[in-house]
Amino acid sequence: MPVTDSLVQRFFDQLIGVNPDKKRLGYQIRAGQPQSERTLLDIEAQAQKQRMAGAQAKAQFTEFAQAHLHDEVSDELVRRLHNIEHVMASLFDPTDAYYRVLDVLSGRTVTVNKLDPLVSRVPWLVEDLLRLVNQPQYRNRTSSGAMVKDIKTALRFLGVESLQLILPVYAMKRMMPHSTDPFTGLKSRLWDYSLAVAIAAKRLAEDSPEHPYNAFCVGLFHTLGHAVVTRNYLRTYQQVRQQQLLQARESRDVQLTDALDSLEPDGSFLSESFNEFAAVLSADITSRWQLDTLPLCQTLDQLAEGAGFAGSSPLARLVQQAQVYVQCRELKQRQQVSEDEAKAWFASVQLSSDSIQILRQTNLKRLGVEI
Repeated sequence: MPVTDSLVQRFFDQLIGVNPDKKRLGYQIRAGQPQSERTLLDIEAQAQKQRMAGAQAKAQFTEFAQAHLHDEVSDELVRRLHNIEHVMASLFDPTDAYYRVLDVLSGRTVTVNKLDPLVSRVPWLVEDLLRLVNQPQYRNRTSSGAMVKDIKTALRFLGVESLQLILPVYAMKRMMPHSTDPFTGLKSRLWDYSLAVAIAAKRLAEDSPEHPYNAFCVGLFHTLGHAVVTRNYLRTYQQVRQQQLLQARESRDVQLTDALDSLEPDGSFLSESFNEFAAVLSADITSRWQLDTLPLCQTLDQLAEGAGFAGSSPLARLVQQAQVYVQCRELKQRQQVSEDEAKAWFASVQLSSDSIQILRQTNLKRLGVEI
């Protein structure tokens, strides 16, 4: 595995909370291949050999049960993630009208008058924006402090520059997984990472010919695939585990029932699934949005293809630089990357010392607008 790939994996391992002391559960791509020869009988045979070993036997039996469970999870997860209709159904749908708004915001001459009729066709967005402008910090801008009920007035309060940040963020927040248990904090860490990459990409674009809004959107939505993989893995795991539990109980296999009862989703498997599916899914999902102006799908497609920094468009390069900076910063804070590794990582995306200094002075946790 190339050094940069291992660093990216290290980043997502810590994002998920993979226990480095536990054996990694490798992801096996078995779609279209013969089913694994491992069966419950194999598990029982292995446990029987070490039945006298007590706790060691129990631990090994549980390990075999988890591995067998993930064989079935692998097959089902591949099937689900290769079905784009299922993938789209597992995400919040902002509606086609919203995608039109997202596209129009990419234009160089956007006005509130142009946005007003488009935003009005997206009920959930109207509701969110009216709720926002009726918060105290915005209502205080009016002479009477009266509640704003008109979306056009709300849009004028916020302004186009703020809307270019707020509107993508509102949709992406709704697309994040509702729960990531038992990976405590993964939802918030994944959101913080998405936002940090978006802000970093936007800041780098401000010193380039690229449109900062475009860079912000690519950086923000590049984790759509991670959200989909997380949600589908957790659902698939629980469903397959429940099926195996029912089978074990019907067979009155107390040992297997106890083992399955003790199992939880595996962090290393989720990390491997990110690596296998996330980037491609982000590109496939956004290709369904049929954007004309915002080069979102095209740029995410380049990131998914693994063309590398040299083979990427200027916009894709900016996003790669943002990704590397944010990932490296997080690993540094946790003392999980050496100075030599960081230098090599920055060099791989031609991230200059000036750009690094600019990003160090940029608040990557806040949009700069109150939402």
